[in-house]
Amino acid sequence: MQLTYKLSLADYKAALALHDRQKFTRRLGHTFLFIVMPSLAVLVLLFQGYLAFTQVGYIARNPPVTLVVFFVFLLLPALRLYGTHKQFSRLFSNSPTDRSVSIDIDEERIISAIPGRSEGKFFWQAILKFAQDEKGTLFYIAENRFLFIPTQALSSAQRDELADLVARHLPSGKS
Repeated sequence: MQLTYKLSLADYKAALALHDRQKFTRRLGHTFLFIVMPSLAVLVLLFQGYLAFTQVGYIARNPPVTLVVFFVFLLLPALRLYGTHKQFSRLFSNSPTDRSVSIDIDEERIISAIPGRSEGKFFWQAILKFAQDEKGTLFYIAENRFLFIPTQALSSAQRDELADLVARHLPSGKS
């Protein structure tokens, strides 16, 4: 099965989201760093603002520099968004307008290529795990490294062929 598709930032984000959902610790870390901590930071900053306006001399007793950590917690989601965008841009640094990716999957191996940039050949024995949802398909080649195909780029016949290949080459515990 050969496939060529254009990778978008939304596809890349969907792959990272699917990757984050694969392990409980990743889900927990994501929730803690990008939801819980910024929410707590907002509450602390609002409370500190309330105290600054309602108590005389509060700012003199509690210098605002102590709130820097909470402003950093507020920035975490924006920093992650910036990092994701930067990673995606680096994938296609040779040709930022042409974001085509080709993948060739057969009985022996998977070849993934970004034309003019990189190519990787992976035998089925090297695939550690497989994950798929309605937005993305991941082939893990290491704990935190994976090949990605947007699921919508696959026709229904290709999805069936891929499911058959995965069923034959990966033990049931790997998918």
